[in-house]
Amino acid sequence: MKPVFVPDNRGKASRVTAQTVRHIYEKAKSVKEHGNRIRLKQFTEDLKKDGLILSSKTINEILIANDLASAQTRNRRPKFYQSLCQKIPNGLLSIDGSEFAVRLGDNKFTFNVELGVDVASFSHTSFSVADTETGMEVIKVLESHIKDWGTPVGVLCDHGSANLCDNVSIYLKKHDIELVPVGPANPKGNGTDEGAFSQIKKALGAICLNMSSPKAIAKSFLEALISVYIYMRNRLSLRNKKITTPVEQMAMPVTDNNRNAERQRIMEHKKNKAGTEEEQFKLDRLHWVIQHHGLKVDSLALKRAEKTIKAYGLDAINESEAAFLKAIRTKTDRKKLPYFFGILKNIQQRLDEDAKRQYCRQRYNYDLMLKMEQWSNKEDTEPTVDGIIKMLKNAVTIKSRRIKEVCIRRVQEWTHELMKSYRYIGSLKNKFSDALGKLQDLSLEQKKEAWELIEQFLKPESRDQSVTLCP
Repeated sequence: MKPVFVPDNRGKASRVTAQTVRHIYEKAKSVKEHGNRIRLKQFTEDLKKDGLILSSKTINEILIANDLASAQTRNRRPKFYQSLCQKIPNGLLSIDGSEFAVRLGDNKFTFNVELGVDVASFSHTSFSVADTETGMEVIKVLESHIKDWGTPVGVLCDHGSANLCDNVSIYLKKHDIELVPVGPANPKGNGTDEGAFSQIKKALGAICLNMSSPKAIAKSFLEALISVYIYMRNRLSLRNKKITTPVEQMAMPVTDNNRNAERQRIMEHKKNKAGTEEEQFKLDRLHWVIQHHGLKVDSLALKRAEKTIKAYGLDAINESEAAFLKAIRTKTDRKKLPYFFGILKNIQQRLDEDAKRQYCRQRYNYDLMLKMEQWSNKEDTEPTVDGIIKMLKNAVTIKSRRIKEVCIRRVQEWTHELMKSYRYIGSLKNKFSDALGKLQDLSLEQKKEAWELIEQFLKPESRDQSVTLCP
């Protein structure tokens, strides 16, 4: 084995100056003017050929600061969703359809397989094969399930026309079965059936027969293969060998109280589908939104909302409340908790990107860097009281953090240099006081801040200390 040599580039990076930023800006602008995209990795390599050794992260921040790239931040906050997880077998039956293809020689036949899977046990209870997905196929799956396992409490399905047709609705009302349509972007939605279809197709693979036969033979072959798979699947544990198999779990007795509790939970979920010291304040805002707008929330959704909202900022929550109020004025069907969290997620993402863009501009914006170098190179002659006061005025009035730090550092250097020519510091302090009092365009708070800096720099022990700003 040969060791991998990793070059150590620490300390070799180029210094970021205004000229460096200008060179990167002009080069990137030239790329865009020719109608090409800036590919960060290749752009970094091109700059190395020009003698600029910078990391791709630094170059990306320079491009963002000068409006040549968009600020993008990762979403590290938890998502809000309403859980549909069930605790008892035959409480919620998931029904969905998927297309299967059977190839007989050069002929290809496609069928729709409608499959019923118990959400709690993952037991594949029934299926039906037809040309297309229709309401009659959904009813066939339900009848087959009821025949073998009894009536479920609820049925979980997507918003397809076959699942929500009149025949299916009448059949469900007749057998007192709750219909639970699945909403978008819900990880606890109809993923049960989708996972089952994925395993079926993985186990069966492509069905190709090198023979000439009618379509009925292809259909019967597909039915036989799925029957074999379901028979074997239901005799294997889903997650742990210690847990009973799906067939054994489906055969376990369930009390009427458990079934009534599951029915009540499903009904509460359906109602919620129609119609979130600092963490405590966020929880109070969430409870206020729910109570003020009369949002109907079950205990599980409320628990998830309380956990999720703690990760968002107060500014985003306040803006979301105003946007949510404006949205429900036009359409009352938007008055529900998932819609509020959707607004909150988008606003928080925008605020994060704005913060990153502002950070990059403060560090690498060309105009600010040029102004900072001008302040840094200004008045290279002997330091004077008036020159220090002018620089101190810039330090307390300019908003840019980097320029403010440079000005304060230069004031510190000039003050210590001026102290060498004074035997009594009190007289120098009086001159600073008189010069600062003559400034008419500074507020009282700004003068107070400037005087605190002067007093700090006039102390002998401040010579060996560095000055940094508090965030």
